Amino acid sequence: MPFSVPSDHVLLNREFRSKRDVIQVIGDIMVRSADVNPAYARAMFEKEDQYSTWITEGVALPHGTNQAKKEVLRNSVVFVQIPKGVDWGDGKTVHLAIGLAGTGDENHLQLLTELAGVLQRPENIERLRSSASSEEVIGMLTAGDGQEVE
Repeated sequence: MPFSVPSDHVLLNREFRSKRDVIQVIGDIMVRSADVNPAYARAMFEKEDQYSTWITEGVALPHGTNQAKKEVLRNSVVFVQIPKGVDWGDGKTVHLAIGLAGTGDENHLQLLTELAGVLQRPENIERLRSSASSEEVIGMLTAGDGQEVE
Protein backbone atom coordinates (compact mmCIF):
# COMPACT_ATOMS: atom_id res chain seq x y z
CA MET A 1 0.00 0.00 0.00
CA PRO A 2 1.77 3.16 -1.17
CA PHE A 3 -0.17 5.62 0.92
CA SER A 4 -1.87 6.20 4.22
CA VAL A 5 -4.45 8.80 5.14
CA PRO A 6 -3.96 10.60 8.46
CA SER A 7 -7.20 11.38 10.28
CA ASP A 8 -6.58 15.13 9.92
CA HIS A 9 -6.69 14.59 6.13
CA VAL A 10 -10.35 13.49 6.35
CA LEU A 11 -12.92 16.30 6.39
CA LEU A 12 -16.48 15.13 6.96
CA ASN A 13 -19.76 16.99 6.54
CA ARG A 14 -18.31 20.23 5.15
CA GLU A 15 -19.85 23.05 3.12
CA PHE A 16 -18.12 25.17 0.49
CA ARG A 17 -19.12 28.10 -1.71
CA SER A 18 -16.98 27.04 -4.68
CA LYS A 19 -14.69 24.35 -6.03
CA ARG A 20 -11.80 26.82 -5.61
CA ASP A 21 -12.53 26.88 -1.86
CA VAL A 22 -12.42 23.06 -1.78
CA ILE A 23 -9.11 22.95 -3.66
CA GLN A 24 -7.67 25.65 -1.39
CA VAL A 25 -8.49 23.63 1.74
CA ILE A 26 -6.99 20.47 0.24
CA GLY A 27 -3.81 22.31 -0.76
CA ASP A 28 -3.55 23.99 2.65
CA ILE A 29 -3.72 20.62 4.43
CA MET A 30 -1.05 19.13 2.16
CA VAL A 31 1.27 22.12 2.67
CA ARG A 32 0.68 22.30 6.44
CA SER A 33 1.48 18.58 6.73
CA ALA A 34 4.69 19.07 4.70
CA ASP A 35 3.41 16.62 2.07
CA VAL A 36 3.91 19.16 -0.74
CA ASN A 37 5.56 22.51 -1.35
CA PRO A 38 3.23 25.51 -1.82
CA ALA A 39 3.94 25.42 -5.57
CA TYR A 40 2.08 22.09 -5.79
CA ALA A 41 -0.97 23.55 -4.06
CA ARG A 42 -0.97 26.41 -6.59
CA ALA A 43 -0.61 23.90 -9.42
CA MET A 44 -3.84 22.23 -8.31
CA PHE A 45 -5.66 25.38 -9.47
CA GLU A 46 -3.72 25.34 -12.76
CA LYS A 47 -4.74 21.72 -13.37
CA GLU A 48 -8.38 22.54 -12.68
CA ASP A 49 -8.19 25.50 -15.09
CA GLN A 50 -6.76 23.21 -17.79
CA TYR A 51 -9.49 20.60 -17.41
CA SER A 52 -11.95 19.52 -14.77
CA THR A 53 -10.84 16.93 -12.22
CA TRP A 54 -14.46 15.70 -11.97
CA ILE A 55 -14.22 11.95 -12.66
CA THR A 56 -17.62 10.37 -12.02
CA GLU A 57 -21.01 11.22 -10.62
CA GLY A 58 -20.39 13.47 -7.63
CA VAL A 59 -16.64 12.81 -7.34
CA ALA A 60 -13.58 14.92 -8.19
CA LEU A 61 -9.87 14.13 -7.77
CA PRO A 62 -8.06 17.47 -7.56
CA HIS A 63 -4.31 17.21 -8.15
CA GLY A 64 -1.45 19.29 -9.50
CA THR A 65 -0.03 19.60 -12.98
CA ASN A 66 2.63 17.23 -14.31
CA GLN A 67 5.18 20.02 -14.03
CA ALA A 68 4.45 20.34 -10.29
CA LYS A 69 5.11 16.69 -9.41
CA LYS A 70 8.65 17.64 -8.34
CA GLU A 71 6.99 19.71 -5.56
CA VAL A 72 5.55 16.58 -3.90
CA LEU A 73 7.56 15.63 -0.82
CA ARG A 74 5.57 12.49 0.06
CA ASN A 75 2.40 10.78 -1.09
CA SER A 76 -0.71 12.55 0.14
CA VAL A 77 -4.46 12.00 0.00
CA VAL A 78 -6.99 14.47 1.42
CA PHE A 79 -10.65 13.41 1.54
CA VAL A 80 -13.43 16.02 1.66
CA GLN A 81 -17.09 15.06 2.07
CA ILE A 82 -19.57 17.72 0.93
CA PRO A 83 -23.12 16.47 1.62
CA LYS A 84 -24.87 19.47 0.07
CA GLY A 85 -22.50 19.40 -2.88
CA VAL A 86 -20.52 22.13 -4.58
CA ASP A 87 -20.75 23.31 -8.19
CA TRP A 88 -17.76 21.92 -10.11
CA GLY A 89 -18.69 23.61 -13.38
CA ASP A 90 -20.36 22.31 -16.53
CA GLY A 91 -23.51 21.50 -14.53
CA LYS A 92 -21.67 18.98 -12.37
CA THR A 93 -21.99 18.81 -8.60
CA VAL A 94 -19.32 17.25 -6.39
CA HIS A 95 -20.07 15.57 -3.06
CA LEU A 96 -16.65 13.95 -2.61
CA ALA A 97 -13.37 15.67 -3.43
CA ILE A 98 -10.26 13.57 -2.96
CA GLY A 99 -7.06 15.54 -3.40
CA LEU A 100 -3.96 13.59 -4.25
CA ALA A 101 -0.25 14.09 -4.67
CA GLY A 102 2.17 11.31 -5.55
CA THR A 103 5.95 11.40 -5.53
CA GLY A 104 6.96 10.80 -9.13
CA ASP A 105 4.91 9.40 -11.99
CA GLU A 106 4.77 5.83 -10.67
CA ASN A 107 3.43 6.73 -7.22
CA HIS A 108 1.02 9.29 -8.69
CA LEU A 109 -0.44 6.67 -11.06
CA GLN A 110 -0.58 4.10 -8.26
CA LEU A 111 -2.59 6.51 -6.09
CA LEU A 112 -4.98 7.21 -8.97
CA THR A 113 -5.34 3.49 -9.70
CA GLU A 114 -6.06 2.56 -6.10
CA LEU A 115 -8.57 5.38 -5.62
CA ALA A 116 -10.26 4.55 -8.93
CA GLY A 117 -10.55 0.94 -7.79
CA VAL A 118 -12.54 2.04 -4.74
CA LEU A 119 -14.56 4.64 -6.65
CA GLN A 120 -15.58 2.34 -9.51
CA ARG A 121 -18.16 0.73 -7.22
CA PRO A 122 -21.25 2.90 -6.66
CA GLU A 123 -21.89 1.31 -3.25
CA ASN A 124 -18.44 2.49 -2.07
CA ILE A 125 -19.12 6.04 -3.28
CA GLU A 126 -22.43 6.03 -1.41
CA ARG A 127 -20.76 4.81 1.79
CA LEU A 128 -18.05 7.47 1.49
CA ARG A 129 -20.72 10.13 0.93
CA SER A 130 -22.68 9.12 4.02
CA SER A 131 -19.94 8.03 6.41
CA ALA A 132 -19.69 9.84 9.74
CA SER A 133 -16.45 8.06 10.65
CA SER A 134 -12.99 9.12 9.51
CA GLU A 135 -11.77 5.60 10.41
CA GLU A 136 -14.29 4.05 8.00
CA VAL A 137 -13.28 6.48 5.24
CA ILE A 138 -9.58 5.77 5.78
CA GLY A 139 -10.22 2.02 5.73
CA MET A 140 -12.13 2.26 2.47
CA LEU A 141 -9.63 4.53 0.72
CA THR A 142 -6.61 2.45 1.67
CA ALA A 143 -8.18 -0.97 0.93
CA GLY A 144 -6.89 -0.54 -2.63
CA ASP A 145 -8.38 -3.63 -4.25
CA GLY A 146 -11.52 -2.18 -5.78
CA GLN A 147 -13.73 -4.61 -3.92
CA GLU A 148 -16.68 -3.57 -1.87
CA VAL A 149 -15.26 -2.80 1.53
CA GLU A 150 -16.82 -4.58 4.49
